[in-house]
Amino acid sequence: MVRVPRLLPVGALVLLSSGLLTGVFGALIGAPGLSAARAWAQDAAVDTSGDDAAPASRGRRRGRQRPARTEKKAATPPGMQQATPVAIFGDWNVFVNGDGRNKLCYAIAQPQTRSPKTLKRDTAYLFVSVRKGENVQNEVAVMLGFPSKPAASQIKPGSAAAPTDPSLNLGSSRYGLVVKDGNAWLQNPAEEARVVSEMSARNPKLIIKTTSMRGNPTSDEYALGGFAEAMKRTREECGR
Repeated sequence: MVRVPRLLPVGALVLLSSGLLTGVFGALIGAPGLSAARAWAQDAAVDTSGDDAAPASRGRRRGRQRPARTEKKAATPPGMQQATPVAIFGDWNVFVNGDGRNKLCYAIAQPQTRSPKTLKRDTAYLFVSVRKGENVQNEVAVMLGFPSKPAASQIKPGSAAAPTDPSLNLGSSRYGLVVKDGNAWLQNPAEEARVVSEMSARNPKLIIKTTSMRGNPTSDEYALGGFAEAMKRTREECGR
């Protein structure tokens, strides 16, 4: 039997209390956020027009593109604008919010590749939070960017894992996820330290697999280059 943990982890509660993630996680506790109808609309059917561009790029003038900038910008998800970016390592950004016992630090990244490319959805983020005051050390959370079908054990406790269950994949290791309103956490919080350790090892990538509410299999691939350094800096920031 897989134990389904709390739907709102400690780190998310901290962010909500500071007003940082009201827009993203607010729906979990009844605060203003994405309505069920809007969340459903964000998971549109696969676009068959053949245009693989992200929805936000539609309507832009086609032609010669400007050269990509070499410097990287901090990946700041909606609602986190109050947090302070402190470092960038590869695809991973380190943010800090608050001070003292209320200090929250986290490493965050966006997926390098998403599949299918033509599935309309919001930007996704994967982040690991540390908050010494609440003894939070390795809280893994995902903003999927669309509502996902829950795991079989979420629907019926005690059910065996299904192949289509949402999961976090590292090499040959597969970890079940619990989902709610487009957000996801590890089903078993006791596995967080192991997941973070594997992310910091030699695994080149991490893959989040889900099935959308309309039955579309999805896969978001995160590059792990720089994660170990980002996590080290995250811990240092919250250790001060």
